[in-house]
Amino acid sequence: MTAAPKLRTERKGSLLTLTMDGGGTRNTLSEDMVAALADALSRAAKDRTLQALVLRGANGSFCVGADLKGLGQGGEIDFAAAAALSRSGADLFAQLATLPLAVVAVVEGPAFAGGLGLACCTDFVLCGPGARFALSETAVGLVPAQIAPYVVARLGLPVARRLCLSAVAISAEQAQAIGLADQIYVTNDELEAGLGALLKAIRRCAPGANAATKALLMSLGSALRCDYVSHAADIFAAAVTGPEGREGIAAFLAKRKPGWADTH
Repeated sequence: MTAAPKLRTERKGSLLTLTMDGGGTRNTLSEDMVAALADALSRAAKDRTLQALVLRGANGSFCVGADLKGLGQGGEIDFAAAAALSRSGADLFAQLATLPLAVVAVVEGPAFAGGLGLACCTDFVLCGPGARFALSETAVGLVPAQIAPYVVARLGLPVARRLCLSAVAISAEQAQAIGLADQIYVTNDELEAGLGALLKAIRRCAPGANAATKALLMSLGSALRCDYVSHAADIFAAAVTGPEGREGIAAFLAKRKPGWADTH
């Protein structure tokens, strides 16, 4: 029986580690996981004794994005529900991107769709064994709506277009070449040593100065249009409730190719 999704938290001095543990779901962003992450990030933002946050996944995966099984259960999902789901994702990504701490993503296994979006919202991305990345939404008839600004900010528009419009999975080495990954470690021991060295460097920095510096740097990027979140939510909802989204989710749940996929 699959374990209930949960978020594990561990505090060591000025370091907070959040580990997504979705049981057998490969750590999908279910409603419960999104709510748990949002609550943990809200608490961390108010804790002036913290200097760094590490985000990682359990069971050999980082995060594979939206909970498509949840979307596909209970009959048809309506437009308003899909848009509300998209907005909750937008809130989470904004929380993570603007957190007044140094944030490190430790990616082991797949970081797909919203999982790649989470990585793009962090300050450092470290890759461990089996790390892979993909913007896989269009392969199931959906749209990378709320993560798009963060993907473009980290990778640039040309690279984002290539990844979004092909849904191709890339290796850690390819991710490093395009600026998505910062460091790659072959073994778990090397990964933990590299993470420890990075956290030691972060602890040398004054937490208030880091928070102010991060806020300043974030202000230099192109700010989201005030209506972007609602606009993106509508686009996401239209995709989910449209024929391609319905077919893509049904194919995913049935473990078959969607109707538009090349069968040659």
